[in-house]
Amino acid sequence: MQPVPPSDILTTSRVRALLRGWMTAAEDPVVAHDAVLRLTYGVTLAVAALALLARLAGMVIPTWLLVALAGTLLLATRVQQLLLRRRKYVRGMPLLHLNLSLLLLSVGIAYTGGLRSPFVWTYAIPVAIEGVLRGGPWGIIGATASTMYLVGATFAATSGLAGRPFPPEPGLSAFLISYVGMFYVAAFIASSLREQVRDIFALARTDPLTGLANRYALRLSLEREVARARRYGLECALIVVEIDQFKRFNDRHGHLHGDDVLRRVAATLRGSCRAADLPARFGGDEFVVVLPQTGKGEATRVAERIRGDMEEFTLLRGFGLTVSVGVAAFPDDGLSGRDLLGAADTAMYAAKSGGGNAVAVAAGTHQAHDALQ
Repeated sequence: MQPVPPSDILTTSRVRALLRGWMTAAEDPVVAHDAVLRLTYGVTLAVAALALLARLAGMVIPTWLLVALAGTLLLATRVQQLLLRRRKYVRGMPLLHLNLSLLLLSVGIAYTGGLRSPFVWTYAIPVAIEGVLRGGPWGIIGATASTMYLVGATFAATSGLAGRPFPPEPGLSAFLISYVGMFYVAAFIASSLREQVRDIFALARTDPLTGLANRYALRLSLEREVARARRYGLECALIVVEIDQFKRFNDRHGHLHGDDVLRRVAATLRGSCRAADLPARFGGDEFVVVLPQTGKGEATRVAERIRGDMEEFTLLRGFGLTVSVGVAAFPDDGLSGRDLLGAADTAMYAAKSGGGNAVAVAAGTHQAHDALQ
């Protein structure tokens, strides 16, 4: 058996990597579906506006039909969003939403001529959305479903089921083939772009120096965990970490060495946290950790582990930096992310004012706890 040339191996591996990335499904189907629903609002209003412009240009499109189709889809989208907020996601939701969207599009396309409708291209919109947000398999599903709905809309248009009949004309099969090809090309391109879109979202939530979550990602995570704790009567906690005398270290060793220390401190912080925790860089030499479903006692133990790991790490590397740590917990120290951050920050400065290299816990506010009750 002849060995495969290196160039062929490289080509084959690249093709396999491309197909693997293209066929990858959404990491979190709930997040993906929520993104689809949010996009549905804008797309529905845009298509409805185009249809109104076409009506003003002389195309026969009943206004009541436009309002009914757009209103039905927007109402269904809103109901699904409310279900997601109540954590009632059902696996069949994406397929139901896709079919409802295509069905409503098909009614409008049937009324405007089937394959001769100027709105056939709108089938490619849900195909592209599914491909980008859910991955290659959903792009293929969307393209296949769009083909079936287009055939049904064309039959309804030519048979008179959607009002006045549109007599069939020679050459319509060529239009069908070209549209079907467009659907599958849109699915492939959208699915291929998905990896780039995912990278962009990751960059938007990542601190470029340390690789930790950035301030934007921290705010989203903190708001989400506080809202979940309020809704289900859970606990959550927050830890603020600041390097002691870091300005003096920068002045003595330079900012390049300071950046290297920040990266190493971030790596140590990541290793000291639990899998469910979110460590983030708040700014400068200050870091924050969000601890879901965690009480103040457990958060304090995590904070002490962070402080000890930092001290050991820096001593082993010969520059002896320490950290001051503040701890706050919901609901004792606040009922909002902003309140928790302020309480943890105050506790951290109390630790720093006592000489640093210490953990301080927020005193707690009975008013906040009572308000929750």
